[in-house]
Amino acid sequence: MTATDPRGPMSLPLCRIRSVHRDVNSIDWASLTHAYGSAADVPGLIGDLRSADGGIRSAALYELYGNIFHQGSRYEASAYAVPFLLELVAERTTPARQEVIRPLADLAVGHRTYHLATGFPVTELRNAMAEVPEETWQRWSQAMKDWYDVVGTGQRQPVPLDKAERRLLATQHELAAYDAVRAGVLVLLSCLDDADGEVVGEAIQALAWFPEEAAAIRPALLDIAADEQQPLRVAGAALVALGPLGGRCPQPVADLLNRNLACTDPHLRWSAAVAWALLRGKRVPDSAVAELRAWAVAGNRGNEETIWEAHPADVALDVLDRVAEPVAEQVRADLVAAALAEQPTSNWHNHFNVVLDRAFPQMEPDHGRTFEELTAPQRAVVVWLTRNPHVFGSSGPQGPLRQYGLPTTHEALCAYAGTQ
Repeated sequence: MTATDPRGPMSLPLCRIRSVHRDVNSIDWASLTHAYGSAADVPGLIGDLRSADGGIRSAALYELYGNIFHQGSRYEASAYAVPFLLELVAERTTPARQEVIRPLADLAVGHRTYHLATGFPVTELRNAMAEVPEETWQRWSQAMKDWYDVVGTGQRQPVPLDKAERRLLATQHELAAYDAVRAGVLVLLSCLDDADGEVVGEAIQALAWFPEEAAAIRPALLDIAADEQQPLRVAGAALVALGPLGGRCPQPVADLLNRNLACTDPHLRWSAAVAWALLRGKRVPDSAVAELRAWAVAGNRGNEETIWEAHPADVALDVLDRVAEPVAEQVRADLVAAALAEQPTSNWHNHFNVVLDRAFPQMEPDHGRTFEELTAPQRAVVVWLTRNPHVFGSSGPQGPLRQYGLPTTHEALCAYAGTQ
C-alpha cells in the first residue's frame, strides 16, 4: 500500500507482523504530512536509526519525535512510519533496539504516563471514529493537505477545520498509529527474551496498551513477573503492565499480586498495588490502597523514577483518584497544605505549578466550575491566594492559574471566591 491510496492510514492492514521487509522508498512520503508539512524527510531519519554511531541515531530520534510525534500528537505520516520502525526492532542486529521500541510505544498511545492510571481509551476512540463517514475523513484530510501546502510557502491562512473537526482528525491519526503498532505485537513479544534488560523493559511498556491482544500478551507478562531471576525493575514493570492490559483477575494472578504486595522490596509492592487497582477498580484490596497512599503521602522526595518514566508517588496519587477518591482527596489536601506553607523567596510561578498540579489533577482550562464546585484542597488554594495578594507580580501564579481555568488577577480571584 502506498501513500497515494485514497483510503488513507485508517485502512492500514491490521496483520500480525513477525518481521517486516519493505522498501521504505515504496511510500510516497512527500505526499504525506507530519507536524511540519511534507514527510519527505522521514525515510532518511528511519535509515539513520541503523547507524552504529550513537550521535546519528540520537539526532534522528530527536527529529522523529519532533515531526511524527510532535508534542505527543500523531500525524498522517505517523502510522506509515511504524512498520519500518518495527522492522528495525525485529532485526536483532539493530543497535540499541530499546531506542526504537520507545517511540513505537509513544506513537501508539501518546505520553504514556497520562494513561498509566486509567489505561488507553481505545474503545472510546473507535466509537468516535465510527460516527464519522469515510467521505468526511477524506474531505478533512485533503483540506489539511491543501493548508499545509499554502503555509509551507510562508503565506498565512486560517486552519480550514474547526476545533472539533481537528480533534476528530487527530483521533484518526492516533488510532491509525495505535493499530499500526498493534500489528507488531508479535515483534514486541519476541523482545521479551532479549538478554538486554532495557530492551525487555521497553517492550513490556509497549505491550501494556493493547487489551485487544491480551490473550497473547498476558501469559508472557505473568511469566516475567513470576520469574525470581528477573531484575526487580523488569519484574515490577511486568506487574504494572498487567493493569493497563486489563481483563479478569483469576486466582493465580491474584496470588502473584498479593505475594508481591507483601514482599520486602518497595517497588515490587508499588507495582503490585498499581496493578491491583487498575484490574479491580473500586474493588481494590485495602492493602493495595494503603500501599498507594504511603507512596502518595511521601510525595516527590528525591529524583527516583520508575521504569514507566514517572515518579511512583505521582502514579500512586493518580491511581487513588480513580479507585479511592476520598483517600486521594485527603492526601491532596495534605500535600497542598504543606506546599502552601512553603514560602519561596522568588518565582511564585514555578511554585504554583506544583501547588495547582497537586490540587487540580487533570483540570481543563474550560472546566467552568464555580468556587463551590471545587474540592476542598482546590478551595484552599483559591482562599490562600485571596489572602496573599503579594504573590501576584511579574513572576506570580498568573500562568498556572490560566492553565487550570482560574481567574488570573487577585481581584478576579476574590470575586470568584466571593470574598470581596
